[in-house]
Amino acid sequence: MTGPAMRLGRPGTALVLVLAATLSALAVCGCAGSEVRTGTSGAAATAADSPTASSRTAAGPGTLNPTDLAWLQLQLAMDEQALRILELAPGSGAAPELKQWAAKVAKGHRADLTALRKLLTATGVPDSDPHEGHDMPGMVNATELRALEAAEGEEFDRLLRSALRDHLTHTERLSGEQQKAGSDPKVKQRAASIGQSASDHLRRMPQ
Repeated sequence: MTGPAMRLGRPGTALVLVLAATLSALAVCGCAGSEVRTGTSGAAATAADSPTASSRTAAGPGTLNPTDLAWLQLQLAMDEQALRILELAPGSGAAPELKQWAAKVAKGHRADLTALRKLLTATGVPDSDPHEGHDMPGMVNATELRALEAAEGEEFDRLLRSALRDHLTHTERLSGEQQKAGSDPKVKQRAASIGQSASDHLRRMPQ
């Protein structure tokens, strides 16, 4: 990736495959669990395969599966990064309608983050970020963040639209993947709500 706008240049067909694979890959590789942060690279066991982790991931009576946990941790990381740039809009943006839209999206993200942390806390898994420093589809990366922090006016608006269009598009589709592969009713309900909100925000984004 050479710059913030490159996110939108990913091929559409590849995008669907990336999204479909992300949650299952996270669950298998061990990203969905605290052991990843304390074990050695490549050696951490999958969180769901550990007896200790299995007892921790029962948000309901044993209804949480690795996809649910992977989605919770990934969505938390994505929303936290998105909120950072949304909160830049009042001081750096130009278009009043975009600022108003960003304020509504930021309010929704804060509420979602509270709900996601509550669900994660119920699993017993620490509220840490296994995706810190990762450049993943839908997640605002360090290059985008630096560019937005330095930009003002119309350039800021352009970069903000680009980053949030990518974030919301992937949020909507990842939520759909969680609906297919997840098992916990509360997590699935939250994923459905977040996916619908992302769709609504995309539709209402000022151009």
